[in-house]
Amino acid sequence: MKITATIMIYFLLLVATLSEGAGKKVSERGNKHNFSFQNRSVNYRASNIDDNLDYPSSSQICVFCHTPHRASSDGPLWNRRDTSKTFKHFSSPTLAIDDPSVKSVSDYGQPNGSSRLCLSCHDGVTALGAVFTTPGRVTSVNIPFTDVKSGITSSNMTLSHETYSSHHPVSFRYNAALRTILTTTYGRTEYRYSPTTNEVKLDRQERMQCNTCHNPHQDQSDSPDPATPFWVSKSYAEVCVTCHDVSPLPGNP
Repeated sequence: MKITATIMIYFLLLVATLSEGAGKKVSERGNKHNFSFQNRSVNYRASNIDDNLDYPSSSQICVFCHTPHRASSDGPLWNRRDTSKTFKHFSSPTLAIDDPSVKSVSDYGQPNGSSRLCLSCHDGVTALGAVFTTPGRVTSVNIPFTDVKSGITSSNMTLSHETYSSHHPVSFRYNAALRTILTTTYGRTEYRYSPTTNEVKLDRQERMQCNTCHNPHQDQSDSPDPATPFWVSKSYAEVCVTCHDVSPLPGNP
């Protein structure tokens, strides 16, 4: 019994250590992806119109992205409509994957895979409550949402910005062949392949996607900045240096 108790203590300490610094889980109030109307500490949440009788899903959490029945084939038990938007690319004079010789290997085009799932909310045009099915309903529906700051409620509420063209490129292949071109043709030795931690992962096609750097269910960082949530590592910098070797840059140790 002493051995069992000791094992349990070590287990609890391990869990506490692993969870140290992590943010709220999606099942907890305060997590920005918890859209339940009870989650009053976020900017956007579902509305409990008519005392929550017409939209019982407003009190749920998973339903805004997942459903066990009549799901879309776009993702795991996926309950959201695919975005209809064509996205602009992030552009920069130093962005190597825009070069034709690199682009043929990276297959850098419109977002795909898990990134496209993220953009079913973050495209700036698709309603936050646009789901395929909810308990008691068999047709697509827009669950009304409330902007907590303004108090406005709408069945077509969207996020106020489209994120794809202004942030890190996604949905491109980041493999050994690509890194060879970057290092030999361009001399870009600051790129690493493959990502150097277990947290930062490419998808099955070796593509860098949104969830390579972000965990949609829980922020793992210990950063106090709420503007950059859902990192997969303890800090913003730890995410970057898994693929980018910044040590040769001036001012870095």
